[in-house]
Amino acid sequence: MHTPSAQSAPQSLEPGDPVREAVLRAATAPLGEVFGDLAQVVVNSLTRVGPWVFLQGNMHGPDGGRPNFAGTSYGARQADGAMSDVYVALLHKEANAVADARSWRLVAHAIGPTDVAWLTWPDEYEAPRAVFGF
Repeated sequence: MHTPSAQSAPQSLEPGDPVREAVLRAATAPLGEVFGDLAQVVVNSLTRVGPWVFLQGNMHGPDGGRPNFAGTSYGARQADGAMSDVYVALLHKEANAVADARSWRLVAHAIGPTDVAWLTWPDEYEAPRAVFGF
């Protein structure tokens, strides 16, 4: 059971918002660790409710097309068609933390899910359902 935050209406984090930049650095760190510069995220939605942020985007290669994960731990999944271009991440802001990437803790993420991997996250992590858009 999650405790509702004081802010219950979702807020979109738009380009130019300093919170957006800090969140994106923290949210996409796993992609850099796994793929280096082979994948970038194009944000479809970046939603905040209180101390929670949910990123939903699509991975693109350096040329803007589909990423090529051959030679990585995801190469076989991609070759088998068992991987989407979706990337999602759930973050939580630590209480009383300064507004930089370190204040946002990556709670969960999914690279290339073929289902709605984040469907259970509200219950699993006690995050507000509104941050996910459901």
